[in-house]
Amino acid sequence: MNFTITTLARSLAEYLAPFLPGVQMLEDPAQQGVEPPCMFIQQRGSDIKPYPGGRWLRTIRLDLTYLLDYNLTDLRQQYNKAAEALDFCMETFPYSDGTEAEKLLHTYERSADIDDDGLHYKFELRVFVEKPVDAVKMQTQTVNQKVDQ
Repeated sequence: MNFTITTLARSLAEYLAPFLPGVQMLEDPAQQGVEPPCMFIQQRGSDIKPYPGGRWLRTIRLDLTYLLDYNLTDLRQQYNKAAEALDFCMETFPYSDGTEAEKLLHTYERSADIDDDGLHYKFELRVFVEKPVDAVKMQTQTVNQKVDQ
């Protein structure tokens, strides 16, 4: 299974739609002509550590940024309400890259920050991955040589 921002955004959009109705999920904050309410996902960093058996633990730090119309009189309350909704539904979520069946991903280190730019809901994914192997597989060779004595 592959992990990309595109497939993460798609999986999260499908999962979060019932919890945040009417919110458009985007993969990138730089998309033109988007009207609030909207949410976009950004990768804030990652690292990878080797584990026995050829596996690696990959930690991906993500930020869901939720934006509403800046002129709302109850803007902070709406952000608090959205942060609470995310807290209750983001312990796990179903993920699929479109090539395999959905897998349930756990989130870690979840936190919410509200500032003038919007609600930032930060979390980590920790997934075990395997590096693709490009090595040549074992081959057999037939040697047909005559030995002179």
